[in-house]
Amino acid sequence: MPQVDSAVQVLALTLAVVVMIFGTFAAVLPVVPGPAVVWTATTVYAVVTGFRDVSVLTVIILTALMILGSTTEFWMGLLGAKVTGGSLWGALGSIAGMIIGLIILFPIGGIIGGVLGALVIELVRTGDLKKALRIGGGTFGGYLLGVLAEFTFALVMDIIFAVSLFFAHRGS
Repeated sequence: MPQVDSAVQVLALTLAVVVMIFGTFAAVLPVVPGPAVVWTATTVYAVVTGFRDVSVLTVIILTALMILGSTTEFWMGLLGAKVTGGSLWGALGSIAGMIIGLIILFPIGGIIGGVLGALVIELVRTGDLKKALRIGGGTFGGYLLGVLAEFTFALVMDIIFAVSLFFAHRGS
């Protein structure tokens, strides 16, 4: 491998690792899709290095993990509402609240709006404050589990990337 190619590879790897670390830790922030950031870094690295260190199959696996991991905050919050007795209307209220909350109070407004959306709709729908509070709490709990899951997906993607690099350079 020529010297310039090695320098480009080292630079690409360094940038990829820095972006991956940022993406992994940013996964705990509202609205930052950590797995998507990690995926972007790994995919750009794979393309820049001609898929020598990170195979196409690895990128496909990372793509599937990125799709699942980048959406966990949303669907786990909805699942939390559903598990605690929420209705489809409550789920729709949660989504609407999340969108409105993001517009009004970015970035944490999504969490607040999602919980309030589910709570208000369920209170109007059932007239039962205790049940509405339980569903709002379930929405919040599901969201927190989603954040943890998103971080975990990003971390697993980091590990897959590292293992791919290890096996690519094992004989070097």
